[in-house]
Amino acid sequence: MDATSHREYVMKPSERPNILILFPDQARYDTIAAAGYPWMKTPHLDRLVREGCLFTNAYTPCPLCMPARHSAMTGKTPRSHGYFGITDNPIQDPGLPTLPRTLSDHGYATAAVGKMHFHPPRRHHGFEKMVLMEEIPRHRHEDEYAQHLSRCGLGHLQNLHGIRPLLYHEPQIALMPEEHHGANWVGRTAVEWLESVQDQPFFLLCGWINPHPPWNIPPRLRDLYRDAPIPTPIPRSREFPFVESVNAYYGDHDSPQEMRKIREAYLTMVSMVDDNVGRILRHLERTGLLDHTVVIYTSDHGEMLQDKGFYQKSLPYESAVRIPLVIRYPKRFRPGSQDARFADLMDLFPTLLDLAQIDARRQETKEPRQFDGVSLVSEASRQRQYQRFDFHTGRPRWTAVRDQQYKYVYFYNGGTEQFFDLRKDPRELRNLIRTGEAPREDYARLKAKCVELEKRYGPEGYVEGDRMIAFPAEEVRPETNFDASAKYPAWAHRHFQRFAGGSPAVNGDCFARELRSALGVKDVSARLDQLAPGQHWKQAFLEEYRKFSGGNQAKDRWPEA
Repeated sequence: MDATSHREYVMKPSERPNILILFPDQARYDTIAAAGYPWMKTPHLDRLVREGCLFTNAYTPCPLCMPARHSAMTGKTPRSHGYFGITDNPIQDPGLPTLPRTLSDHGYATAAVGKMHFHPPRRHHGFEKMVLMEEIPRHRHEDEYAQHLSRCGLGHLQNLHGIRPLLYHEPQIALMPEEHHGANWVGRTAVEWLESVQDQPFFLLCGWINPHPPWNIPPRLRDLYRDAPIPTPIPRSREFPFVESVNAYYGDHDSPQEMRKIREAYLTMVSMVDDNVGRILRHLERTGLLDHTVVIYTSDHGEMLQDKGFYQKSLPYESAVRIPLVIRYPKRFRPGSQDARFADLMDLFPTLLDLAQIDARRQETKEPRQFDGVSLVSEASRQRQYQRFDFHTGRPRWTAVRDQQYKYVYFYNGGTEQFFDLRKDPRELRNLIRTGEAPREDYARLKAKCVELEKRYGPEGYVEGDRMIAFPAEEVRPETNFDASAKYPAWAHRHFQRFAGGSPAVNGDCFARELRSALGVKDVSARLDQLAPGQHWKQAFLEEYRKFSGGNQAKDRWPEA
């Protein structure tokens, strides 16, 4: 269904719409009740769906934070901005046009509130105001949320967004009062900034860390989804290069009750974002700005959340790559409409320039700038037949392409292929290459398209002639090497918060106290023994904890408050 109207007029700068992007981290496509998922408690997102356009086939170009966010900001693939994975390198081309810089150049007040995941963290990319709340701030002075907690007498807290070592995928009790929770801080801070803007069009990007794990939940909300009819995960169907057999590090031994508790925690965090979306929408309505503001709700990527036997993102499956996308702007998008065209985060930049009637041209040549995305109010968006997404470099790299029926996936680890019929098998349980049922012409067509797009947008050197290269096959085992899709990622053990600046012994004692508070149990050791998938995981944690706490930890003993 075509949801856009095309009224031709020349917009004066003073008539340009305000722009508000509501951007949670790791929000699945199926986390809005009005989008067809009635178990969700999302009244304010439901309102956006009723009053806006829901894009039902929206995707991330890469299911990983930094690549996805920089693609949204530039309208370009990682080949241009340089982020194929998460690194500590600055953007590849500091002169690359960004959405906030372009809007600022054309008279917009621009601000970023919450998580941005830039490096360095205060690299503004055109934001005139940055009020940051990052996952693991290195310095208090770089993080306004950490400063806020300190001003409120909570500066002693170490784990500001939940405890990552040991408890990365374990529901936790928030360490701060609900009013000071990060989700609520973003909503309040956004409204405070909006109140300061007068007589100038604005662009505001609100970034929530939620529902990205860990899930630190205020006590009042711990049972929010207790009786909700939430669906069970897609059955385990891991294939090489991942471990196919039962493996504790993927959470395969968890009871149905334990698995449900985790899914409830994730959904609760979505509802906390929803509550603050409502806070911001109410402000725009009170001030008469709502209908003159392009409101976009979307996310950087999804979350596997136990589907197919995986957690986290970084995978080519729908749970990780498909995202919510709702645009509310009644002047151009019909309220209550749905649009089944492919759309992705790289489309935001050109779409918003079209809605604001900004003709962004290269200063040196005056030619229109080229985006890898397309405007969703342009004819070009109606011609898109394929959607592409990819991940990382080296052996972990994969690339994928889909059309309206099929999906082709290529893992560079061993040159492994997968092919799914999404109409007959939307849960991606049956790899037609493995079963020998892949339709020959469609398989060849999508593989050729994947090679073509990889050659154009992927990292240099990964296509030779008309084929993608392959690295020697190696099974990814989460207990011994990196796996970004396991329940128990070893790298989380290194995520101790060190910015508070205490001595190692003081920091170690603080972590132990917060661990007890977050778990909310008397016998911390017994609970951690229940959680531990194996001795290797415990020893990996204790090694990192000894470094963090000054080496005073007994060899096989969990931290004790």
